[in-house]
Amino acid sequence: MKILFVYPDYPANTSLDSPRHGFYSEGLASISAVLKLEGHEVNLIHMVNPIGYEDYIERVKKASPDLVGFSAWTSNFYDVQKYTNWTKEAAHDVITLVGGYHATINPRECATSNNVDLAISGEGEDTLIELCSALEGGNGYEHIANLRFMQNGRYFENPVRPLIENLDRLPIPDFSLFDYSKLESSLINTANAILSRGCPYSCTYCCNHKFREIYPNKNRYVRFRSPERSIKYLKKLIGSYPFVKYISFFDDILPLKKDWFFDFIARYKREIGLPFACNFRVNLVTDEVVAALKDAGCYRVHLGVESGNDYIRNKVLNRRISSEQIVRAFNACHEAGIKTLAYNMVGLPYEDRKKVLETVKLNAEIGTERAMAAIFYPYPNTKAYEISVEAGFIPANFNYKDEVSLDQPTLTKAEVRFLSAFFRPLMKTYRLIWKMPASISRPAGAMLDRIFCSRHLPHGYLTSLALTSRRIKFRIQEILKTSSPGLYLFIRNRLLGVSNHKAELPELPDTGHKIPPANKKAS
Repeated sequence: MKILFVYPDYPANTSLDSPRHGFYSEGLASISAVLKLEGHEVNLIHMVNPIGYEDYIERVKKASPDLVGFSAWTSNFYDVQKYTNWTKEAAHDVITLVGGYHATINPRECATSNNVDLAISGEGEDTLIELCSALEGGNGYEHIANLRFMQNGRYFENPVRPLIENLDRLPIPDFSLFDYSKLESSLINTANAILSRGCPYSCTYCCNHKFREIYPNKNRYVRFRSPERSIKYLKKLIGSYPFVKYISFFDDILPLKKDWFFDFIARYKREIGLPFACNFRVNLVTDEVVAALKDAGCYRVHLGVESGNDYIRNKVLNRRISSEQIVRAFNACHEAGIKTLAYNMVGLPYEDRKKVLETVKLNAEIGTERAMAAIFYPYPNTKAYEISVEAGFIPANFNYKDEVSLDQPTLTKAEVRFLSAFFRPLMKTYRLIWKMPASISRPAGAMLDRIFCSRHLPHGYLTSLALTSRRIKFRIQEILKTSSPGLYLFIRNRLLGVSNHKAELPELPDTGHKIPPANKKAS
């Protein structure tokens, strides 16, 4: 069969000519590898910007697919609906299928949309194999697990198949599905890698707790490739793209399982040896793990702070992390010589300016080299979404194509945009003030507190200035990445203290193998 994947890889409201390069999708690459091993032909339309009607129609006709699968985020589902309509115009009899995050957390919306034949909730590898086999044999797909669909005006949900517990039974992802050298990360000689699936925590704003609920073997939600298979994955990736000099691990928590981690990281240091960044969680940070990360070449650890207010962080977001743990974790990384990135959010349920100020000050205290402050986004059907709906901060239904932020009396939308835009400058200002003598820092800090919490600031005007400055900075970075990636990397590496020592990698045969039946594990 001919399968065409359509991947709208851009934020909502992106313009046609925005300077973007796009990102690798592990899910699509994994499914493609499985399908190709079964003898199917797989192609990809990777949209880093929206494309027009005629261009899209031409690409679909050229691919001449039997099945078109769309990877849907919540924020891009509006455009996915547009492309499914166009797909049916280009090839009326083609089967259209929607998968991805949005199809898992909101399957009914996907399956009941115009010109969508099927939606997949859950992992797609086994489902796509079974579906393609049924379609090739002229058989029905009505009883295939994970599928959602409309039939005779009724909506049907089939049972969800168990999670793939042994990730080693999957072939190494099909990296070649993408124009890999032109991805955003590739411009700076970086490869994104994912060695695991799932997260054991239940933060209310994250989709993981919603994903976990749907599986019959939910207690096996967190899975890692074996250390041996993980190294083969990395060798295949690096061997395919010799320009790769850095790895960015996108696993939710790379050092989650200590036995696995220490086995893997020793192999990584010995057999890969590239500088890398990874995600961690502050309550799991220990001196032993941090030392191992540093020794293996970790130059930056990404840690979630989210909120500096204990009530918001633990009662609203269910983080179950204390401020003391946050401080200790960042200190441990800095003492080991590893830079840090702190994830934060503003505009959270029940937040006000003083609570946001606590987040700013906590980020100033921990000394993180980089801080991100995203505007809270209530993903549908998550617990944080339900909290927001129950409190009346958002309607039960709205268009995610538009900007989504809470409407609460303690924090206006204009203030939220301002706080997100000025988060880092404010953090750095507090850090600078605290270095001054107490006779200066106390009154200066108190004055900044009052300014920060004032409702009389021209929030809209200041935000516009900040966003203009950010766009200019982003444009300069894009120019450097595209035209002078070496200069960009030199500047970045000097700031992060990164050196590069690449291990010599042996030539590897293709380590992909046919996927065993879903109810059996590979030996």
